[in-house]
Amino acid sequence: MRIGKSRMLRISGLAAAAVLAVTGCSTGGSAQTTAAGNNQVPPTASAGELRDHALNSLQGKTAAFVPVGMGTPLMEEWNRQLERGFKAAGMNYVLRDPNWDTAKQAEAVQSLINEKPAVLVVHNFDVQILAKLIQQAQQAGIYVIQINMVSNYKSDAFVGADTIDLGRRIATDIVAQCGANTPTSHEVQIVQGDATSGFTLDVMAGAKQVFDQHPEIKIVSTQAANWDRTKAHDITATVIQQHPNLCASWGFWDQMQYGSAAAIKEAGKLGQVKVFTSDHSNIACEGVRDGMFFQSYGYSVPTQGTDIVAIAKYLVQSGQAPGTARIADYTPLVKIDKSNWNQPNMCYDGKNDGLTVR
Repeated sequence: MRIGKSRMLRISGLAAAAVLAVTGCSTGGSAQTTAAGNNQVPPTASAGELRDHALNSLQGKTAAFVPVGMGTPLMEEWNRQLERGFKAAGMNYVLRDPNWDTAKQAEAVQSLINEKPAVLVVHNFDVQILAKLIQQAQQAGIYVIQINMVSNYKSDAFVGADTIDLGRRIATDIVAQCGANTPTSHEVQIVQGDATSGFTLDVMAGAKQVFDQHPEIKIVSTQAANWDRTKAHDITATVIQQHPNLCASWGFWDQMQYGSAAAIKEAGKLGQVKVFTSDHSNIACEGVRDGMFFQSYGYSVPTQGTDIVAIAKYLVQSGQAPGTARIADYTPLVKIDKSNWNQPNMCYDGKNDGLTVR
């Protein structure tokens, strides 16, 4: 779900305010005792002095983004929002694309630590691969913001979906379609992303809370397709042969899960097998429109980009040391189905503002 500009600004403002509140508590200082010598503005500063501080703190500083790999609407939209927001703030913007290679991602982060940008935004392949590098970056004086997939090491900020709640919501919806009071097999397939990613682990944790209360739900397959559409297709093609009465297939990302939907369509089972996923790129809306997806959950991807920029600008202006505080900004979840897939700004394509899939 892409939301309007006024709501974006409101949420970004709330994100910055949340950072202010949390960091104020963590440092133990009050506004009246904050020292201007720590690159902070005294409470008696004039409007002009506040403006000069903000602009001068950001001007010429560098923000860098290391995704897992470009080429999908999700990564393209994050990159688009970050580039636009940081450049508008007078900052330099750097993108390092590892092209879905874990070793190259670690190399890119290490190289950036040596270059010392002011802010580093990372999208973790899994909970461990960047953990030590994130810590090294903060020790080198770099603010680190993680996006949508959290690491075992928590940095200055995390911006993304509340994936535990996402797992609970989708599991609840699956129970409604395949649970005890439905004339179905109650059989469910789960297609994970990377089995050790923060996204997968937290979604599964949320889902478990629901499924544990519904023993009638039979999870007949839980396999990782590593965010790959072809792997999701091949896994699902085998599962549907083994379980022709399958009730639901749940894949953790619309880009990947479209492969599962294609396998189900090839087997002539669309409609019988309800396909669940998450994200709200044009892939999701087109999938719902065409009957490939039963539903998806969006998590406000364009807003994630604007929130990251807002939080980064606060951190750079604050003068606090990287690692002083750890906060999370969870973006809104919105269910997308036949009732609303074509509403304005419901989905994004990574290229345009105001996208409406028709």
